[in-house]
Amino acid sequence: MPDLVRREWQRTSSGLYVPKRDDGPGDCSPYEQEDLKYTRRQTLAALVGAVLSLLALIGSGTALVYTAEAWDDQQTLLEQQIALNRVNQERERRVYSSRVALWATIGTDFSSVKPAGVDVHVQNRSPVPLRRVRLLVPLESGRVAEARIADVPPCVVRTMRVASPVGERFADAREQWLGYTPVVLEFEETGRFWRLGDGGLTLTGADVTAYADRLRLAAPAESPVGDCGEGA
Repeated sequence: MPDLVRREWQRTSSGLYVPKRDDGPGDCSPYEQEDLKYTRRQTLAALVGAVLSLLALIGSGTALVYTAEAWDDQQTLLEQQIALNRVNQERERRVYSSRVALWATIGTDFSSVKPAGVDVHVQNRSPVPLRRVRLLVPLESGRVAEARIADVPPCVVRTMRVASPVGERFADAREQWLGYTPVVLEFEETGRFWRLGDGGLTLTGADVTAYADRLRLAAPAESPVGDCGEGA
């Protein structure tokens, strides 16, 4: 039975433990020297493999970060494009309706043929006519009175005296400096139905509610307006 050789191990500068060389008379046998070389080669190969694996892991992690950032950038760009498309679509829808204006002033004169009320101005600075036009005004009783008016041609402003139904009064104004309740205008242009009032311009459906109370209209007049065309 061969003698067992007791070896001592020493720690290298890289942190690995290798058999300690014996400088005395009992040097390693050739077999032990080959075994020691093989062990060192295995250790070095394992160390190189670990370093390469670490570098590959770092590279894959960096690529993953770049991929996530690119995905976020793409999503942000897509959301911005969708928002821009919505703005463009809304601008296209309002190309004519945005050129319509409505305001009113308190009538200072009245007679038997021109009742007391407010003078309403409907201005159409678009190149298309306004159809199915009507005015809506809330009454003191809580009801709403309406008045249907003729189509408003392009590039004109129409002025008319608007009075409450007989026996009724306009509702108190929410803004006291106006002195009257704001008027609402509903109209259709190129197949779209709009509502213009103190809340701004809104797109509505074709269905309209009919009101029993009728406003009284008098002294309609039209005059041309400049800067007529499509809205921005």
